[in-house]
Amino acid sequence: MKDNTPEKITQEKVWGFIQLGDEDFDLEGLRARYQIDAESSAFYTAISRLVTERKIKRLGRGKYRRVKYVEPVKWWGTNTNEEPINFRFPRSYDDDTEFGIEDCVEVFEGDMILIAGTSNYGKTTLALNILGENLGLMPSVLMGSEYTASDGKITPKFKRRMNRMKWVNWIEDGQPRFNLYPVGSDYEDYIQPDSINVIDWISLPGEYYLIDNVLKQIKDRVGKGVCVPVIQKNEGLKFGEGGERTERYADIYITVDPYGSDSMITLGKVKAPKGKATGRMWRFSIVDYGANLHDIYELVKCNKCWGKGYVKSGNNSIRCDGCQGRKFVDKDIDF
Repeated sequence: MKDNTPEKITQEKVWGFIQLGDEDFDLEGLRARYQIDAESSAFYTAISRLVTERKIKRLGRGKYRRVKYVEPVKWWGTNTNEEPINFRFPRSYDDDTEFGIEDCVEVFEGDMILIAGTSNYGKTTLALNILGENLGLMPSVLMGSEYTASDGKITPKFKRRMNRMKWVNWIEDGQPRFNLYPVGSDYEDYIQPDSINVIDWISLPGEYYLIDNVLKQIKDRVGKGVCVPVIQKNEGLKFGEGGERTERYADIYITVDPYGSDSMITLGKVKAPKGKATGRMWRFSIVDYGANLHDIYELVKCNKCWGKGYVKSGNNSIRCDGCQGRKFVDKDIDF
């Protein structure tokens, strides 16, 4: 190209070439593609000025990246809903006990409520109860690979759960009030915007280092809805599989652990607390073959052993008889 001789190279022309190619590029490839003289000082001057103007950035060894232009967001004079939504958390309908999480947290459009729990201690029960509590709030979606069999039909266990949750109307005017998708991977691709999206559960075997990226994509796509992803957690650990990165995009982080033969939840990160929220705990039982909650009660650290589960007896440590080694007791118990 005769116009790409050293005396014809301009910054404007080089920038035009860069915009036509890939986001990442190298100088040797750029010169070869557009037949730019390797001795052109004007070419290197143009590249240097584009770096100074922050249109491109140097990655090293002749490699560069085009900087994406970002439009300023209009944050004033918009119709964005500033108020929390009337999101409901699970409760027991047979004995009228409840967690009362609504009293200590606020939920907004676009929020992520993440449930990280030990296997067989109530993750799915909580997820389905959250779904049932909020069917009237906005359109709803349930994703999961264990709700359906290989033939695409729902499993007997799932059907039994739904039938035993008699406090919720799953069908209205002959139509289901939520969509069920048999999704076991690429969860972010199936998010329904402006809806409640319950994902039970996210599995990334061998790739849990990707969990924060997956959760970010899910949150980015939920729009004015609410996403409720469920992940596995090993007993006694603070975070679910993937570690601290599982908390990064959560607005409310709930963990589920054993509590004797029952279960307990703990509120972790809460972005919009109404008062004391993080660290609050409740125990509960699961009844009706995993369908419903029962006997919900707030827990506090045992003030006899100070949450250790044991006390000193001479030179020995023995199980605390106040909490029976469980470290926590019902809130109104006093020793």
